[in-house]
Amino acid sequence: MKSHFSFASIVIVSTLWLSGCDSNKSGTAANSQKHSSPASETKDYLVANSKQEAQQTLVGNPPPPIQVAKWIKGEPLLEFEKGKVYVVDFWATWCGPCIAAIPHLTQLEKKHQGAVEVIGISISERQEDSSDTSYIETVEKFVAKKGDRMGYRVAVDTPDKKMHSTWFKPAATGGIPTAYIIDQSGNVAWTGIGSPSDIERIVEQVVIKTFDPQKEAEYQRTLEKESVAKAKAAAAKQAQDKSQGPYEQFPGYQNAMKNGDTALALAILNEAFTKEPALESKAAYQWKLMILMQRSNPSEVNGYIKELLEKYPANEDVLSFAAACVVATDEESRFDKDLCLAVAQKSVELNKQETRFAQFAKWRLGWAYYHVGDPKKAIEWIKAAQEGIKSLESSTDFEDLWMHCEDALKFFEADSSGRGK
Repeated sequence: MKSHFSFASIVIVSTLWLSGCDSNKSGTAANSQKHSSPASETKDYLVANSKQEAQQTLVGNPPPPIQVAKWIKGEPLLEFEKGKVYVVDFWATWCGPCIAAIPHLTQLEKKHQGAVEVIGISISERQEDSSDTSYIETVEKFVAKKGDRMGYRVAVDTPDKKMHSTWFKPAATGGIPTAYIIDQSGNVAWTGIGSPSDIERIVEQVVIKTFDPQKEAEYQRTLEKESVAKAKAAAAKQAQDKSQGPYEQFPGYQNAMKNGDTALALAILNEAFTKEPALESKAAYQWKLMILMQRSNPSEVNGYIKELLEKYPANEDVLSFAAACVVATDEESRFDKDLCLAVAQKSVELNKQETRFAQFAKWRLGWAYYHVGDPKKAIEWIKAAQEGIKSLESSTDFEDLWMHCEDALKFFEADSSGRGK
């Protein structure tokens, strides 16, 4: 399937794993201001140096004591047991990369059962002030909903943010997920922001006692240099694309979006689509759909999905993008369930069956059937996706799709009521 949005998705995901979520995004009102990214190579150097200094200060020494408001899942951890490796993961319920890492951390603990233990510590949840403890319930609900898919101990930071100040800040990462890896002697072996594959790789080395902090630091420096080079290349491409005037056919759209005037932006798009209908299906439908979803009015989204189904019944790109946006997976369905099912069915129908995209479409269709109350069909389509993965996995990277299919099957089979969510 040709996709107008895959490159952007890759850039966004890569950037999130490298920089993490801004830990100040949520929290007390006093600390909720936005922190800008380093704007120069000098600032980048200072940030890199602070990370290196943090590693030098923390690595080889015992970590601070764990001081939490509540253990949400599992028994309280009183001390780090000698001979065991621990991954202490700092996360938040609003952080996308943190949530994406949860199944990997669950699998990591399972793989090294008895030798490795994962501890999830929720930090930087939204509070009105330091006396507000309502965030604890938010975390409890999130963890309860995840069930066995979050298969490790979980705790939540204190209202005065003791874990944030004694663990997270000294790590000098500036974002979450931030992890500490504690070795068999009870000392910090490594800390930083890393993709699940980084954490898994380092844990493997710590378990067999071959991990070298200096080699890892050099490896991370090389990755950072490569990341800067890629970011510069992407910025150059973006500047080139901008110079070619992608917004010229939508005069006023950019300014409307900069000013947060979504009503005006929608009016500009609609007027352009009326004058030149072909503009919509070329990619601008994505802009409109994203604006409607941001406006948090499900009826507007439902109306546009219905319109896209009627206008572009044979357009693979349009309907696959729409399905990816509106079909809920393990969260509550926000949009019309029958419409979501219809667009998911069209996405499967239009995709060539022996492709990577078709297997994602089948997985999504499974969830669409679940939400309309048909767990039997849901299970059939998830298994169909798994069959497709098996036939293509030797030549195709499916990332975490197999794991997501397994999670979905457990979820559907556990909920035999067939009522959806």
